[in-house]
Order: sequence, then structure tokens, then C-alpha cells
Amino acid sequence: MQRARLEPAAVASVATAVLGPVAIVLGALAHRRIRRNRRRSPALAWTGIGLGALVTLAWVLTVVVLAGNGTIDRLTERPQAGDVESARTVGASNVAVGNCVEFLPPGEQVGEVRLVPCDQAHIAQAISSHELDGVFPGAQAVADQALAACEPDVSALESTGTPVTTWYLAPTPQAWEQGSTSVVCLARGSTGPFEGDLLAG
Repeated sequence: MQRARLEPAAVASVATAVLGPVAIVLGALAHRRIRRNRRRSPALAWTGIGLGALVTLAWVLTVVVLAGNGTIDRLTERPQAGDVESARTVGASNVAVGNCVEFLPPGEQVGEVRLVPCDQAHIAQAISSHELDGVFPGAQAVADQALAACEPDVSALESTGTPVTTWYLAPTPQAWEQGSTSVVCLARGSTGPFEGDLLAG
């Protein structure tokens, strides 16, 4: 007797196991075709279904973990100018004019900052932004340009009565290569955290 043909959908189900749901659909389709057309390889179809289910579960768990630790939020966040309604953590490159920053680390590199409503105690507020252009001129040159651009903006806030000093967030070489070439000027509290929106007038 001629040996029964191997069901192609069963083979495809195993081959596409890394795609999760695709493997499950192909495995179920293969199982029906095997029964209807009396083809061999039902075990292969069930293998595809099982592997697809495991991969799907792994993807779901990965998404849950990434959503829980804030990784997805970091990847999808965009700068939002003005005062924030509630506290949240954002990447330093997503600080926008008007945002109030609760704390700034003493180190030169800042990865993330926590934004808070300006009526809460905060150490600094983003007051302006300046776009730099050309190729990356070097860390020191960027620092010099940032300071020259930000000092007049911060000095203009003397009339608010809040003692502040010039601070800024400047792009790293990696951020520059990715298109982030703007400097965000910060007014940092000279004597510590302060309350209020410096840009509210």
C-alpha cells in the first residue's frame, strides 16, 4: 500500500513555532486536514500546537513584565510640555519645557527623572529648549553651548524671587546619532527644592 502523505500544514506549524499564534492556527488546520484526508503526522500537528502555545505564553509573560517595570512606557513616551497632572518617571530626553523635576542626581549623566506637579516640592524646572545642529562637536563643546544658551534664560527669572542656578540636560553622542540634538535648560533651586511654576508669571 502507498504510504500516506505528510501534511504540509503540520510541518509549517512546527517551523513557525516562534510566531506563537500562527503555529497554533496551522497546527489546528493540519489536524483537521489529517483527519479528513487520512494523512499522517498528527503528532507533528500537536507538536506545532504545543510549541506555539508555549511561545505565545512566553510572549504574554514578557509583555506583562515589560509593562510592569515601565519599559514599554519608556519606549512609547513622548515629551509633554507644561506642568504635569501627576508624578511620573520619564527618560531625560523626554523632559519638556514647563516640566518640574523632583530630583537631579549629582552625576553628569542622567538616564531618568521623575516629573511632579509644580505645586509640589521639586529641585528644578525646565524653562527653555535650544536646538543644536551639525555633527556632534564633543561633550565639552556641547556643554559650553548649553551653558551659553541657558544662562540668559535662567537669569531672566530673577524677578520671580526664587533663587535658582543654571542647569541643563544635553544630548549624549548616542542620543545625538539618534536625532536628539536639543538642550533643555533647567532652573535649579540654589538653596534646595522649591514650590511653584516659574513660568506661570
